[in-house]
Formats: sequence, structure tokens, C-alpha cells
Amino acid sequence: MLRKILKQIKLTFSNYPKRHFYYLTVGILFIVFLSLFSNQELDSTVSKEDLLTEISIDKLLPKDENFIERNFTQVKQSEIKRNDSLFSILKRLGVEEENIVSLVNSNNSNLLAQIKIGKKLEVEINELNEVVSLNYIKDFKSGVRAKKQVDGYKIEEYELQTEKFKVFKKITITNSLYIDGLKRGLPDSVIMDLVYIFGWDIDFVHDIRPGDSYSLIYEEVFVNGEKKLNGDILIAEFINQQTEYVAIRYKLKNGISEYFSPEGRNVKKTFLRSPVKFSYISSKYNLNRRHPILHQIRAHTGVDYVASKGTPVRATGDGTVVYADKKGGYGNLIEIKHTEDYSTRYAHLDRFHPKTKIGKKIKQSDTIGFVGKTGTATGDHLHYEFRVNGKHANPLTVRLPNARPINASDKKSYDLHAKKILSDLKNYQHLSFNI
Repeated sequence: MLRKILKQIKLTFSNYPKRHFYYLTVGILFIVFLSLFSNQELDSTVSKEDLLTEISIDKLLPKDENFIERNFTQVKQSEIKRNDSLFSILKRLGVEEENIVSLVNSNNSNLLAQIKIGKKLEVEINELNEVVSLNYIKDFKSGVRAKKQVDGYKIEEYELQTEKFKVFKKITITNSLYIDGLKRGLPDSVIMDLVYIFGWDIDFVHDIRPGDSYSLIYEEVFVNGEKKLNGDILIAEFINQQTEYVAIRYKLKNGISEYFSPEGRNVKKTFLRSPVKFSYISSKYNLNRRHPILHQIRAHTGVDYVASKGTPVRATGDGTVVYADKKGGYGNLIEIKHTEDYSTRYAHLDRFHPKTKIGKKIKQSDTIGFVGKTGTATGDHLHYEFRVNGKHANPLTVRLPNARPINASDKKSYDLHAKKILSDLKNYQHLSFNI
């Protein structure tokens, strides 16, 4: 009988699903576990109040003797404005007066007395409202630092170490000097420098043609491995309508850097070629032109530059304003006398620059007025005249006098420099042609 029962149990378990058998086994073991530990007493000494007790933050801090509690600081920056002083800036940044006095009374505080408009002041302030450090930033590489010490502040000038790297670019113009330059990675500031350098010989609004090209070597300036700015153009070559222009930068003995041709001629001229930067010529110098309003032959003794109303008009050379008023068909007219031999006129102006007064000294490129259509003008434009010994000359073709050539005392040194940098440019051009 017993054998029969055991046989039946064995048959039942052999047909029982394995997964269910596993769950059954775990359940039996759990019941056994509860029965074994049911007689153990739980610790009832921990009260509800103990569980809610706050733990001091000190117990969570490391027990290291070298651990130092650090104060929180914040950095504030301010651009120096007109009539600002170190005292007024720090006051504006929220520093209390007694803490400012401590800084001002420190040794070498006079280094912070000559702060300039437009520069920046960077200040680190702690939770006690004390100036921990201060940095007067003169430029990207120099300034004045102040650091809090036990007995005041240590104030000193600093200059960061810079590195300069030469960059070569060669661009052939297909669209425009500016757009093609940007496409080849030439920075905007370098393009503008190039236009300035050759602006006395080339009218970049009207003279540029597809196929013209330019090559140059310029510097990039780095501080601590980070590029800070695009430096000077060292040499540039511009080929405009088959004519080659070369400009080489050279630092003279007097400390001033200028651009010269390979032979030592100053690329700067006494006059700019164009008085308006962005315009087009609607009417050239023509002594037999039919006047558009009077419909009769009347000499056109200047050049008309079409530009929108309000476009700045610049003086093409240094000189003195001898006329600034209305004058018949000229409308609002400015006349500048440059030397005994040269004078220029700017007509149909909408208005004069506030500083343009009779007797006023004017520098080349100064804004003297704004494009308009006063007088006998059919639309907004500038009428520009160039006179030599009181007689009209064609502003587009007149031979402009050069500025002073390189000094005799600098000539030998310049010739060596020019030969070396010109050779560098030619080598770069040869390498780029073969790539």
C-alpha cells in the first residue's frame, strides 16, 4: 500500500511543471525561514523622535586637518566710461567704501589712476565685500593687476608673452575683392587694411575687374596658444588690370611703421583717389558734356559719385576749410585748400559735418559732409572737383603727389628688408602655384 502511495507521489511530481515546482520550493523555504526567526525580538529602543533628529553638517565634513573652508567669490566686469575713476567704478560694482579705500591706499595704486575710456576693469569680490583681485585690461596682452595681501594689495603692471605667425594668402578675384577674400579665409580686418594700403593708387569701387589678383603675408598674434588678433600686413602685391602694385611694411628709426614700394617710394599719397567709399560714377570729367537740366553744352569739371542720401563724404587730403556754405548750382559746397598748388571741392551736399567750419584744419579721410541733391542736381550724388594751381584737373587720372619717400638714413636697412620679404612672397606664390 505504502509502495503504491509513493509511486503515485513520484508520478505526480514528474508530471508537475518545472516552473511551478520552483515556485513551490521557494515558498516552502520562506515559511521555514519565518518560523525559525519569529521568536527573535526586534530592537524597540529607536524612537520616532530619533529618526527625525537633524544631523549636523559638521559630521558630514571630512576629518582631514588640511581641509580649508573656501569663501565664495564672484567676478564682475565694467567698461570704463567718461568721467569714471577707480573709486566710482568699484562703487558701481557694489564694493563698500572702506574696502575701496584699502585698495586705493596700497603701494603703486597710482598705476590704476590713469584708466582710459573704453578699457575694461575686472574685479573679483568675496562674500565679505572685499576686492580679492582686480585686473585693469589695457589690451589683449597687458594691464595692471591688484592682488589682496595680508597688509593691503600688491599692485603691478603685467605683459603677457605673445607669439606671431606668418600667414600667406593668394586670391584671384571672380566676384569681388571682399567676397573672394572671405571665401579663402582672409579675415575682414585684413581685407580692410589691404584696401587702405592701396587706396591711394586704386579706386576699389570702380577699378577692380574679374581676373585681378592679390597676394599678401600677414601676421596672426597668439597669447598662451590662443589667437588674439590679426596682426599687420607685412607685404602685399596687387595686380589691377595688368598693373602691379607692391607695398612693404617697414618700421622707421623714429618708431613709426609705413608702407613703401620695393624702391622706397611711400605708397601713401597726399590725396585719396575717391571721396566716397561706396558709390558708382554717373558722370566723369568732361569739358563738352550736355547738362542734364539746362540741356546745353556745359563743361563738367569734376566727377559725380552716386550714393544714397546721407552717405559720408571724406576729405581726400589734409588741408584747411576755406568755404562751407550754399553756392548757386553747387548747392551746399565745401572747398578745402591743401597746399598753395592743390584744392578740392565737394558739392550738392545734404548737410555739413558739425565740425566742418571755415578755417578748420582737416585730416585726410575725415568726414566733412553727407551726400545729398542740393543745387541743380537731379538726384542724390556728390560732385567732386580737383584743382591744381587754380585750374580744373580730372580727379580720376590726375597724377597724385606721393608722401615723403623713405629717409636716406633708413634706405640701406630698408633695401635689405625689402629684398628678403619680397623673396619670401615670391617663394610662397611659387609653392601655391604648384600645389
